[in-house]
Amino acid sequence: MRCLSRLFSICGRHMRRGARMLRRDERGMIAVEFALMIPIAVLILVGEFTLGEAISISRKVAITGRTLTDLVARRAIVSTSDLTTILNASTQIIAPFSTSNLTILLAEVSTDASGTKVDWSEPFNTTPLLKGSPFVLPTGMAQVGTSLIYAYVRYDYTPPFATRMIPAVPIRYTFYINPRVTSSVPRVN
Repeated sequence: MRCLSRLFSICGRHMRRGARMLRRDERGMIAVEFALMIPIAVLILVGEFTLGEAISISRKVAITGRTLTDLVARRAIVSTSDLTTILNASTQIIAPFSTSNLTILLAEVSTDASGTKVDWSEPFNTTPLLKGSPFVLPTGMAQVGTSLIYAYVRYDYTPPFATRMIPAVPIRYTFYINPRVTSSVPRVN
């Protein structure tokens, strides 16, 4: 029993001396701090990349909507093939991002004494509005006897990292513009 207690006292002295030496030794402290900071730095880097990509897509969605409404508003009449060509041009504007997450609705709406109605619409990866169906304009935009070119552009952004944790974020813009050449832009087939 005495041997055992003596062994424990020797081991205890060595452990206390070892602990004092470790407390004074600061050589491994930088490695520990580095190991603690790496996950935080990686998280910041991934967040910065994801936010930058989302801002870039948001800008491209806005440019797409403005361009589409402007291209239609500059015409006196528009055909189905013209609208198809204009909508297909949006794939070049939104590039290098995929168009599978892109939906566009391009239409002309007109207001008369009975209200605002859809004159025509052309979809891209979505369903069209019904001709003659009622349409709600923002407050103050509906003026009797006027037509507007309407574009709704939506991109469902899925972050490249943590796709299971972060759902798709819809980035959307709505645009209205007056026809430039005539009072309306009728559609011909």
